[in-house]
Amino acid sequence: MSHIAFHPTPAALATLRVLLEAGAAPGPSEEAPLITAVMQPVAPAVLRLLLVYGADANQQRSDANPAIVVAARRGDHAAVDVLLQCGADVDARDAWGRTALMHAVERNEQSVIAALLLAGAAIDAVSADGMTALQLAQGWQRQNVQFMLGERHVGLDDVPITRTVVRAVPTAVRLAGDPQMLHLLASVIDIALDDLGDDDWNTRTGTHADTARTMAVRLRNEIIPAANASWHQLDATADELAAARSALVELAYGTTHIMPTGTSRLKLIDVLEELNRQLGR
Repeated sequence: MSHIAFHPTPAALATLRVLLEAGAAPGPSEEAPLITAVMQPVAPAVLRLLLVYGADANQQRSDANPAIVVAARRGDHAAVDVLLQCGADVDARDAWGRTALMHAVERNEQSVIAALLLAGAAIDAVSADGMTALQLAQGWQRQNVQFMLGERHVGLDDVPITRTVVRAVPTAVRLAGDPQMLHLLASVIDIALDDLGDDDWNTRTGTHADTARTMAVRLRNEIIPAANASWHQLDATADELAAARSALVELAYGTTHIMPTGTSRLKLIDVLEELNRQLGR
């Protein structure tokens, strides 16, 4: 699957077909192939092949995130479309009761939103923490999305919501989100520093441990409410942002086994991939 993601050739797809015909299966600690494919991501042809050979379009990741939610979070409208064509539940919910539409709205993935709406996604669904897709659009002040959801009049609403993503503003090094998400980044930095030590941190990340330590303190103590909006934000240097990203890499893919309380490695992978996408990586 990884080879296909990085070297999408007909031969690679043919090899996958041979493996599937032979009954190849993931190991006990690995995700289901469909989840692995969505997380890579790979070409729609790979998803169709997996589904033809018996993969469940409603397959859940080990943290109870349905495949369609994973695809929506990553802005992969092609994967969302394939899953829907093969019977995925358009309103499937993750462990927090959020649907693919809610995640797509919060991340401003308009192509995904359009695909989900065309498939009949429920606009009025309510998550376990009381959020709807429209509230999430209002809370992030996404006027175009509000129109897509059927609103006729929109403005710069100051609507408090529970955010599951940290937004990097490209016009400056600015992180925007809820305090708990920004505090999570601080915890990630602290754990990575404690696990690696200053010397290994400097060697592995290419950033200075003192910069990372400063960033963790600032993420806890210096975030402020945004003007005329309900999120909180922190202006940081490029080096501080690089340190936060490096800490995410270490906990998501490195040797560190300790995770922040209530957080899984998969969640940190999601946070890292979302940040990378915003940074154009």
